[in-house]
Amino acid sequence: MSQQLSAFVKTTFQSSFHSQSYTAILRTLHALFSDVKMDDALPQADFRSNHTLYLVDGSTSNWHDLIPADVICLAKQYNVVIFNVESDVVCEKNLLLNHINGVFYKSDAAEIIFRGLVRINAGELWFTRKIISKTFKDILSVASSFNSFNADIELKQDNYNHLTKREKSVIHLIAQGASNHTIADKLNISDHTVKTHLYSAFKKTHSRNRVELANWAQRYISVLLPMA
Repeated sequence: MSQQLSAFVKTTFQSSFHSQSYTAILRTLHALFSDVKMDDALPQADFRSNHTLYLVDGSTSNWHDLIPADVICLAKQYNVVIFNVESDVVCEKNLLLNHINGVFYKSDAAEIIFRGLVRINAGELWFTRKIISKTFKDILSVASSFNSFNADIELKQDNYNHLTKREKSVIHLIAQGASNHTIADKLNISDHTVKTHLYSAFKKTHSRNRVELANWAQRYISVLLPMA
């Protein structure tokens, strides 16, 4: 395991670091990696290659439908694992299709977590064989369509150049599941102004509601909406 340099754990303030899940994860990471870092925010893009594995605390999110855009973008380049979640808030197929390498539940025993992390470090996926088998055809379909996706996006780039910088910021936050009030706080604007930007973003992206806007963002965000 000497080639494994560093693991990064994205935490949440709401989680208890003394829970069984956290204890098992951290003990295993320290056994497998020479360096383990923890923070409630992901590293800046220029520093992400310093870590060979990312573990995202998923206790405060619903992982059935909408995966945060920053996690999707991260998983396209690095090994990403979701942990500290209840089984009823996770769709493993959705995680797998979005390049997530595995998931650990709050109820998983320490030996399960250890075995899973060893397998992931060896380049394997940590999902049930049934889920992998069911999803395999979908993965091939997604990969095939993605090969022609970049050229298609380039042709459509001009369609989205009229999004303002503020609208892009709002769309980024919507894609991460933020509420209007949270967006207002982060951007230091009023709730009414958020609604105005949302209405404009709906029109420009041909979205009927915030769910469709979030889905649009998750598909196009890394190509059409680069952010510093």
